[in-house]
Amino acid sequence: MKAIIVDDEQFVREDLKEMLLLHKDIEIIGEAETIDAAIVLLEHNEPDLIFLDIQLRGGSSFNLVPHIKPSIQIIFFTAHDEFAVRAFEVNALDFLLKPVISERLTASLDRARSHLQVSGTDSSSQAQFKETDQVFIKTENEQRFIPVKSIIAVTTEGGNYTTLIRNDGNNLLTRRSIKEWENNLPDNTFIKIHRSTIINLKKLKRLVTQKDGKCLVYVSGREEPFEASRREAPKVIEYFEVHNLT
Repeated sequence: MKAIIVDDEQFVREDLKEMLLLHKDIEIIGEAETIDAAIVLLEHNEPDLIFLDIQLRGGSSFNLVPHIKPSIQIIFFTAHDEFAVRAFEVNALDFLLKPVISERLTASLDRARSHLQVSGTDSSSQAQFKETDQVFIKTENEQRFIPVKSIIAVTTEGGNYTTLIRNDGNNLLTRRSIKEWENNLPDNTFIKIHRSTIINLKKLKRLVTQKDGKCLVYVSGREEPFEASRREAPKVIEYFEVHNLT
């Protein structure tokens, strides 16, 4: 596998390269110490694997993730950072703590060799998110971290595909079922109002109950309402009334 190392400390890159010499199927094709240099490296190379340090000079390398093609597997590594470790663990992402231990590196490489998708597509292994968490999203064209609280709603597109409707209008089509989102999103903030729709209760703005019994749900940041099913509508109405949103 062709690999790239991104870390702003040369001795860390040298130590990692030395450990990787024991793995004859890994070829280091480049290294970078800044986000800008890594972007250029990624534009001119097609690695299979990238070792990515989170804390780089000039910013967090979370900002680099959107520039990494979905086909590239990421192994994050970092000094102990509660925010970063939480993000990796809750998203079932592979990561190494510094100083990198040879046995742990071997385990990560074994996962990469077996093509295990540890970058967020296997959401069944994820823990439930908190509202303050970042969720790792893989689309057809990119991958990125987004704040859970930026999600207004999730709607199914059929099968295992869903759309994340976000408060900045930058909606994302993801390969993850509505059931998986129901299991992973914090249940004290998100509620399923229809078999095809989950909404963020913090974004709830207005309810309209029609004569035919339909319940239309309006949320902040979106003009068109969602329709709550007859089965789920009572939960939404109760939340609306308890929080004095009338």
